[in-house]
Amino acid sequence: MKKLMKDLGHEYADILFYTPSEFEKLGGLWPLRTGHNVAKANYSVGPRVIECYSFHFVLSGAVTLSTMGETVTLTKDSMFCLFPDVKHSYWVSQYDADEPLRLRWLAFTGPQAELLVSRIGLTERRPYMRNKLTAELSGLLQGCMQRMDNSQNEGDLQLQSMLYRLFELLSRPLPHAAEDKDWLRACLRHMETHYAEGITVADVAQFAGMNRSHLSSRFKDSVGMSPRDYLIKLRMERAGEMLRSRTLSVTEISHSLGYTDLYTFSRAFGTFYGMSPSKYRARLFLPNEMLNE
Repeated sequence: MKKLMKDLGHEYADILFYTPSEFEKLGGLWPLRTGHNVAKANYSVGPRVIECYSFHFVLSGAVTLSTMGETVTLTKDSMFCLFPDVKHSYWVSQYDADEPLRLRWLAFTGPQAELLVSRIGLTERRPYMRNKLTAELSGLLQGCMQRMDNSQNEGDLQLQSMLYRLFELLSRPLPHAAEDKDWLRACLRHMETHYAEGITVADVAQFAGMNRSHLSSRFKDSVGMSPRDYLIKLRMERAGEMLRSRTLSVTEISHSLGYTDLYTFSRAFGTFYGMSPSKYRARLFLPNEMLNE
């Protein structure tokens, strides 16, 4: 399928609208529209809401997404989901004429849509994944567009099977070859850089483009502890260092390490060190002869 893209002012785009048949609506999932574009320097969409789900895949360049009070920049091979009735905006990041932002999208709905989106780990608060656009997935997206363009809208079973295949591919972890080489080093570096910012295991899994349970299992096999325990270890070791300074209160230290309240921090500290932060600090400054008594 070769079409000339239309000049829509802020982008060149090829957009295809699809009307599902009554037969397709008896199923759990059906497409509504698809397309791909090449963004211009002034490319910007929103703020707006849409009535369905829409997957957007970054073919090249970078896009900045803003939704639910969060803003994130996504680069090549990343994807994001627009949720129905959730306000969002997205725009081109650092326009480069040699490598402009190019997107491919697929909008869909149906009674199973919400469950399927949730099963692959996307939420309204975290609607994106990195490093997910494989060659197989890219080919499937192009195939979906071709089927939608050529379908007679009488219940295209192949198109329906392709939609479910899309979710199956998105649920896969990264290929093992890439994982074995890079995933652990990248995760450790990410955790050691951002542990004080309140990141969770789910955040690390999203960063790595891996299923959370798969990440936890492989991380524990490689490191000897779960990613949750490793994050706690990083925070507690830093807490011990910070308690050696008398310039910060225990509350200030807890906030500096990403804890939202003192109780949660103190409980984690007590589990790790076997004493409260205050007692730990007091022992640091006791005379040696008192510690030996």
